[in-house]
Amino acid sequence: MGSWYCSVCNVYHYDDDVGDPDLGIEPGTRPEDFPDNWKCPICGATKDKLKPVIVEATENIVAGRTKTKSVKVVIEKGADNPLLKPELAQDYGKPLGLAGIGSGISYLNNFRALEKVKLKTRLICEHQKPVIEKNFFGTKVCMPLFASPTGGLSYFENIEEEDFMTSVLNGCKLAKTIGFTGDTAKDFDEHPGIIALRSVGGRGVNIFKPRSQDVLLDLISQSEKANAIAVGVDIDGAGSVNFTLAGKPVFRKTIDDLKELKRSTPLPFMVKGIMCEQDALAALETGADIIGISNHGGRVLDSTPGVAEVLPNIVEAIRDSRGGRKVVITADGGIRTGFDVVKMLALGADYVLTGRPIVREAVPHGAEGVRNLIEYMRSDIEKAMIMTACNDLEDINRDILYEY
Repeated sequence: MGSWYCSVCNVYHYDDDVGDPDLGIEPGTRPEDFPDNWKCPICGATKDKLKPVIVEATENIVAGRTKTKSVKVVIEKGADNPLLKPELAQDYGKPLGLAGIGSGISYLNNFRALEKVKLKTRLICEHQKPVIEKNFFGTKVCMPLFASPTGGLSYFENIEEEDFMTSVLNGCKLAKTIGFTGDTAKDFDEHPGIIALRSVGGRGVNIFKPRSQDVLLDLISQSEKANAIAVGVDIDGAGSVNFTLAGKPVFRKTIDDLKELKRSTPLPFMVKGIMCEQDALAALETGADIIGISNHGGRVLDSTPGVAEVLPNIVEAIRDSRGGRKVVITADGGIRTGFDVVKMLALGADYVLTGRPIVREAVPHGAEGVRNLIEYMRSDIEKAMIMTACNDLEDINRDILYEY
C-alpha cells in the first residue's frame, strides 16, 4: 500500500488504502489499475503523471502549532504551463480545480499573452548587481513579487483553510515579501485569513469576495484590528458558484459601494479583478489605493484576453487620469517564473502576484515550500535584470522589450 501525488498540479494526492470514492476508485486500487480515461480532478493530468510519495518526516509551523507531515515531493518550477504540458488542457464544460472555467481559454490566454512579450538581451554596459527591494505602504520587501489571494483549497484537498493561508503568509514572511489571503465560502467562527494574518503579526493583505456591504465592513474592520498592511475586494468574485451555493451571496459593486468600503478604514484599499479601462477608471474614482489587474487566473469568465494583453492600455488609462500617478498597480495571470514577473513590470505593473505555483508548494510543503519557490523566482528576476541591463526596478520598462 502507498501514496501518490499528481506531478503536474502537486495538489492532488491519492492513498490506495482509502481509494477515491468521489471518482469511483475502490480502496486497494493502484494507479496503474485506474481506468485509462482517468484524469486528475484538480488539473486534468492522466494517470501516468501520478508519482509515488517519498516519505520524509518534516515539521511545519501552522497558526502557532507544530504539525508533523510525511510528504516530500519535488515539482518542476516554472513548468506548469498548459502550452508546454498538454495534460493541463481542459475539457469543455468541466472546470478542473485550478484550471480555467469553461473551455479554459482565459486560462490559456494568460500564457499566450506572456509568450508574445519578448525580452531584449543587452549586455555591453557596466555590470552592477540589480537592486530589487521595494517599499509597499511602509513594509520593506525583497522584491516586487507577492503571493496572490487564494482560498477554497479545502474543497478539493485535505487541508484546512486556516492552515493553507497561514503557510502562505509565513512562507512569504520568511522570504521577506508579502502574501495575500483569499476568501472561503465555508462556515467559520473567525475568518481563516484573519487568523493567518494574526499569526504573522499583520504582515499580509486580506482580500475578500464582493459580499454584502455589512459583511465586508465587518471583515475589513477585523483585518484592521489584526494589523493588516492593506485590505481589499476581489470584485471578479461576483459570479462565484461556491459562495452562492453556501448561501453567502456575492454581488457586483457600484462606485458608491466601493467608496463606502474605502472610507471605512485607514488601511490602503485594493480593488482587484480589473480587466478593462472603464473599470480601471471607476476604481480610481472610488479612491482605491491599489488597482489589481487580473482575470482571476481564468477561473471566472471564459474567453477573456490574457492579463499581459490588456495591461499596457489599462496602465496608460490610469496614469493619464487625475490621481492616477499615485495609485499602485498590480498584475497577475500566468506568472510562473521571475522572467514573467519582469515582463509584467515592463508592461507597467508596480507589483506582480502569482497564485498557482504558491498553492502547489503550500499544500504539500507548507511555509518552507513557499519560501523556496519565492526565492527561486527572485533569482530569476535578478538574472533577467542582468541580461537586460537593468540595475534597478526603475530601469524595467518597455525599452527592455522588443516591439510589443
